[in-house]
Amino acid sequence: MGGRIWIAVAGLLGAVGVGMAAYATHGLGFIEDSTLREAARATLQTAVQQQMFHALALLGVGALAQRAESRLLALAGLLFTVGVLLFSGLVYLRILGGVESLRMFVPWGGTCLIAGWLVLAAAGLGLRNRP
Repeated sequence: MGGRIWIAVAGLLGAVGVGMAAYATHGLGFIEDSTLREAARATLQTAVQQQMFHALALLGVGALAQRAESRLLALAGLLFTVGVLLFSGLVYLRILGGVESLRMFVPWGGTCLIAGWLVLAAAGLGLRNRP
């Protein structure tokens, strides 16, 4: 996959992350119990933080992929994207939608994020500039 797709995905994840950060800060009025509301806010902020970090990582993957060919960069981008969708996306779904049945897949998202960083490290060792 070319670098442009990862840059586009980074932009989308960044935009959604900013929106979710605003909602985590100013929303959640539907949770009446203040202790539960603050716990939900903290959980959302963790999901937003991970999403934003990995949006920036995808931006870097996209920039690198524009300069050098690497299947490992494509894999890192895919792992970051799937990781954010599983980790942050499922946290959002649980807090905002009350969906508890998919909670068990959240750790898989974290695993994908970790794997993405390891694959990115491997890609960095093998990068060669395009002629």
